[in-house]
Amino acid sequence: MNRLNKFFLPLVIVLGFVSPAFSGQLSLGVQYGGWNSDYVQPFNGWEVLAPFSLSFDLDKDFGIYAQTEFMSGSYTDSLGGTTETVKLSNLTDSVIGTEINFKSFSLPSMLNIGVNIPTGDPTWETKQLASNIPTEFVDSRYRGRGFGVSGLYGISFPTGDAEFAAAAGYQYPGAYNPSIGATPEDLKLGDSIFLSLNHVQPYSSDQNEIIRLSAFYFLSTQQSGQNSFRMGPNINASYSWSNPSALSFEVGAQGYLPGQRVDNNGNFGPEPHYSYGPRFYLSPSYAFGDFTLGGLVKYVMPNGYATSDTLYAVCYPGFLFGLNPSYKLKLDSDSDLKFTASYDYIIAQNAGVDSTGALTNVTYNYWTFGTNYEIKL
Repeated sequence: MNRLNKFFLPLVIVLGFVSPAFSGQLSLGVQYGGWNSDYVQPFNGWEVLAPFSLSFDLDKDFGIYAQTEFMSGSYTDSLGGTTETVKLSNLTDSVIGTEINFKSFSLPSMLNIGVNIPTGDPTWETKQLASNIPTEFVDSRYRGRGFGVSGLYGISFPTGDAEFAAAAGYQYPGAYNPSIGATPEDLKLGDSIFLSLNHVQPYSSDQNEIIRLSAFYFLSTQQSGQNSFRMGPNINASYSWSNPSALSFEVGAQGYLPGQRVDNNGNFGPEPHYSYGPRFYLSPSYAFGDFTLGGLVKYVMPNGYATSDTLYAVCYPGFLFGLNPSYKLKLDSDSDLKFTASYDYIIAQNAGVDSTGALTNVTYNYWTFGTNYEIKL
């Protein structure tokens, strides 16, 4: 639910620190996604994703993993009254990493280190930006950035039949994609520090109550080696109930504090409004055996900037209503095939302009369907 969690590459905060019962897992998938809008000019597109991931445990306390994804997409926008379609195909960035389980002061602990390998196209996110759904509602599915390293340390505190888990992480993200016109060599996203605290209360029949608190703190983004911007801290809180055979749900909120920009004298000064608008979400699901029907309701608040502001980015407010069915087909004791689909109806308030020049709402339809094959090695 939190788009900033993507900055941490695929680092996993485990809830139980339990070593898997098998030596590895291979996952192959394919997914199609498409979207359109009701805007007076075309802004639409489609994407086909083929993810691949592999994990392997060298022993019960030491494992390695790797993942990448091939992607093809078509993006149509109508900027300046001219309709243009861009078609792209490439690998995304690849990730390799390791996870180590050990004891800290006699408590279960883990260390996860991930390395982002820049096998992606750093111009992709710029080329598809205009035709895509605003990222306040749906994250970009492609990643093409520079060499980066992430580390995450977690420790578990058992308390009776419940458990607290605390984690801290740091990421060096390397070069950033040129979404604001700078070349990848000139723009470096600020390093980030991650902190989290989870509480897990298990119940009978594999049911769990989970409370999560987390925060990101960001260092300065640099352009041509000089400080340019410092994104405001991000705070997340959620409560979830997990029941693998009936109703599950998660409810949460995300807050984004104001950032800071460098003035003409090279000094940081606070932004007048939030970096992104606060948001709230509810995600229920119900399991009918191997079939699960999920949903999502999300409300995004404005960040305070107007669309006419040329220095700061406006965050469009609005709603997202989603439906997500999935079905897991067990092939044998070591493999299964999972079918997924989704439909999101998105209302971006004041994101368009009508024939009179007045701001108007823009609605988007976004749908996906795909399959994923997993096999234990």
